[in-house]
Amino acid sequence: MSSDDELIRWANALENYARDWDRTFESRPKYFTQEFWYLLVGCMIAHWEGKPMTVGAACQIMKSGSNRTREERLKRAVDDGYLTKERTGEDGRAAIVRPTPKLEKMMREHFARTLSETRSAIG
Repeated sequence: MSSDDELIRWANALENYARDWDRTFESRPKYFTQEFWYLLVGCMIAHWEGKPMTVGAACQIMKSGSNRTREERLKRAVDDGYLTKERTGEDGRAAIVRPTPKLEKMMREHFARTLSETRSAIG
């Protein structure tokens, strides 16, 4: 079992991660961690793996909200320049979501900072 000191360091690392997320998105209340983390991180990982996420998968990866709410979040991320929505397939009916270079830069910096901080906190 973990000691209280270890758990405190881990809890502080998690809190620092959440605070860094907020700073990454300029403390914009529109990008709450819980509501957008799964969407933005999921799209980023799919992009890095060379398997862009479909719009449907992007909506499904979010853990809360009605279908309409999820679609509104996706639209907000597109409108704010974090994601792009592209038509694909022969008939152009399928759509995929990709991170913009702006989001990729932000996320790389966020992950690098928080990885380093977490390693230091629990190491």
